[in-house]
Amino acid sequence: MKKYLFLVIYLAVSGCSVNPVTGKQDFVMMSENQEIAMGKRYHSQVLQQIPPYQDVELQAYVQRIGDSLSTKSHRPNLVYRFTILDSPDINAFALPGGYIYINRGLMAYLSSEEELAAVLGHEIGHVTARHSVRQYSQSQLLGIISTAIDITQGRSAGNLANLASGALLSGYGREMELEADDLGAQYIAQEGYSPQGMFNVLSVLKDQEIYSKTQAEKRGQEPRSYHGVFASHPSNDKRLKEILEAVTYSFSIEQKESASNYLNKIEGMVYGDSEQSGVRRGNEFFHSELDLYFSSPDDWEIINTPQNLIFTSPKGEAILQVNLEDLNFRESPRAYMDRIASNHYQGKELNINGFVGYTALSNRSGRTVRLAIIFKEKQIYQFIGYLKEGVDLFNKYDLTFLKIIKTFDQLDIRGKKLSKPLRIKNYIVKEGDTYSKLAKQSKIHYNPEDQLRLLNGDFPDDQLVVGESIKLVQ
Repeated sequence: MKKYLFLVIYLAVSGCSVNPVTGKQDFVMMSENQEIAMGKRYHSQVLQQIPPYQDVELQAYVQRIGDSLSTKSHRPNLVYRFTILDSPDINAFALPGGYIYINRGLMAYLSSEEELAAVLGHEIGHVTARHSVRQYSQSQLLGIISTAIDITQGRSAGNLANLASGALLSGYGREMELEADDLGAQYIAQEGYSPQGMFNVLSVLKDQEIYSKTQAEKRGQEPRSYHGVFASHPSNDKRLKEILEAVTYSFSIEQKESASNYLNKIEGMVYGDSEQSGVRRGNEFFHSELDLYFSSPDDWEIINTPQNLIFTSPKGEAILQVNLEDLNFRESPRAYMDRIASNHYQGKELNINGFVGYTALSNRSGRTVRLAIIFKEKQIYQFIGYLKEGVDLFNKYDLTFLKIIKTFDQLDIRGKKLSKPLRIKNYIVKEGDTYSKLAKQSKIHYNPEDQLRLLNGDFPDDQLVVGESIKLVQ
């Protein structure tokens, strides 16, 4: 036991280094070179999960803004890499070593270069203060302590790698978020942007949370939370206000004309789903690259993730998950089902719009599930339909599972047209324009008026001003 306790004490002492921001000793268990190597490794994993947005000019624009801010940071020696991810999710985050990401989903709801700079500055602050490295190091130390105790008590050691990676990619606490705010505000102020842009971004995120909560309540579901940038702030954050006022007082700020420039830069950017990931239109799903079509009941929700397609019932009690796998053997759908689910029963052949498959029931962890497979060229679409634990209405929902599965088809002329994504368009408000009127002309399928208000920072009930530039979706 003494041996392991000595190791813990040694690591705690030797793992201290000077924080580049505060000048104080921090407990960290990796060098700057190790930090950069870790960021590079996780960077490749991020891009495997979510590809970069394919717009060279827009990527260069974000990199240019980020570079100008990073030279004002406490670690100007780092080479920072800023990447727009092709994701509709509203988020931004940073990895160790200067790897910073912003989703196009968040960029769509920003309205000025000032707000973009606020997001990037905040994430630069996380990097310069080595927040992820500090969290990683703390998790490692806790893991080592836990492992030492386990070993001395005759238990097997836990997985330190999983523990550490979880800490690396998890959200930050309130103190770290405020420190990133303070640093980011300093960086953007030195570049001529108002630190109040941070409050504007915070307002964007809080409006999204309010909207998400309202929609979730209507569906009887838990609201989705937003992680990453400014995640821990309340809507009227007194400490953040004090930080921004102090920064504003400390720096002479030359205001930049940033709104019109930003809107011009993002015009034509994809809104919502991309063509590469598949496009949802209400209760329909279109994927041009896969030549694929699905539909669901009007009150069901379609969730499109990088890993799979998910259909959920109105209150989320029933779930149908669709996965795509390669076909590696010349075999029948029945033979394939026998291989992957030997305990299936009540099986039958499928022939859906010319595509062959097989469906059956199976028992998984004490629950009945609907299984189905459909062969399409050299790929297999796998379906698993199940109910959340405690829900006992399988026969009712199983009919819907089968109904959705049987909509499987390739794209027709209409489908090929609807598989193209929606895009952002700049628009000058005219006399007589209202959000209600513009929403009726919008191609946004779900709650178009609320979405247009959110896009332009006018949620829930602010009015349009004649002559101002706003974002529409076409």
